[in-house]
Amino acid sequence: MNNTSFQELKNHIKISDVAEYIGYRLNTGAGKKYLEYRLFNGSTKVDEIVIYTTSYSQTFFSRNGYGDKGDVVNFIMNRLHLFSGYQGFGYDAVADILCKLAGLDIIKHKNNVVLNNEAKFCLDDYSITCNLKIIYAYLGKIRQMDSSTISDFLKIGSVCTVSHKKNNYMNVAFPYRVLSNPDQVVNYELRNYNLHKQEGYKGFCSGGNKSTACWIASFAPKWNDVQSLYIGESALDMMALYQLLPERMRINAAFISLGGNLGYGQIKDIRKLFPNTVLYLAFDNDLQGHIYDVAAAYFFVKGKQPKIFRNSNGKVIVKLENQELEIKEEDFSSKVFLKSHRIEADWLHIIKAQGSKDFNEMLKKN
Repeated sequence: MNNTSFQELKNHIKISDVAEYIGYRLNTGAGKKYLEYRLFNGSTKVDEIVIYTTSYSQTFFSRNGYGDKGDVVNFIMNRLHLFSGYQGFGYDAVADILCKLAGLDIIKHKNNVVLNNEAKFCLDDYSITCNLKIIYAYLGKIRQMDSSTISDFLKIGSVCTVSHKKNNYMNVAFPYRVLSNPDQVVNYELRNYNLHKQEGYKGFCSGGNKSTACWIASFAPKWNDVQSLYIGESALDMMALYQLLPERMRINAAFISLGGNLGYGQIKDIRKLFPNTVLYLAFDNDLQGHIYDVAAAYFFVKGKQPKIFRNSNGKVIVKLENQELEIKEEDFSSKVFLKSHRIEADWLHIIKAQGSKDFNEMLKKN
């Protein structure tokens, strides 16, 4: 069972079992078509969920609202503050919790949306090319990047085109690597846009490593020559940020994308690979981006993984060692929080897209 996949764990662990594990009580007076569970703080009801069961899975929604619904992964993700003793951030934390609940010591992390439990990533299954027409059409026309920016990333091998040999459909691709072994490609983030349907495509290669791998683009001669490292959620945002930066700030700079999630396995080796760098956290200018700021900064400065999460009541819960804080969502600012709690270093900075959610959006407005 030690090679059980993320998807298999989802299929074997019920939301109702997880709910009972963290203190929810079954309402036996509810209807027969669904299960109803309630969570109390003393005599005060703080949450009420409805669980629908099919022959193969369970889904839920919370009557507290806020879009709190989905499968067991969504249920755990939205309630990380109710768990203890887990490792990692985001989906890494969920995977660790699922693994512990299943009685396993090791989990093979996989992206449950893109992957299935049979898929294994193999570079030989893909044709890796550099179709400039597709690359410039997508990054230039759709994402509005300058040709010089696109060319700079092409030169260092940080963007290419990829197609699976079985279907030959070609996408713009960003290679993902593990920081402890950055010479090996273990996944590709895939992007494209269908002009006829007016819709975009975003995905990863089946079976590819996403939980501990990231996209790395370095403009320094060697890894340890990197002086400025920018960390964001998307390769597109980091390319846009590169274009927005003054020329002097691009010298010996590197850019990392975590693919939309923040996992401990993705960032734990950053200081080893880039020992002389100044870190710039460049996550999205939204609540999740501010949460990532605090989580990453605390890990880099303190060497420990915090528990930080937005609960179903619209509060940000932060657990730092011996203290637990509850902050209103509208009052939560990563810069203010980190400064007030003295989680700072002269080699660590936070930057945000001005007047936009992310740097690609900011670039389009300029």
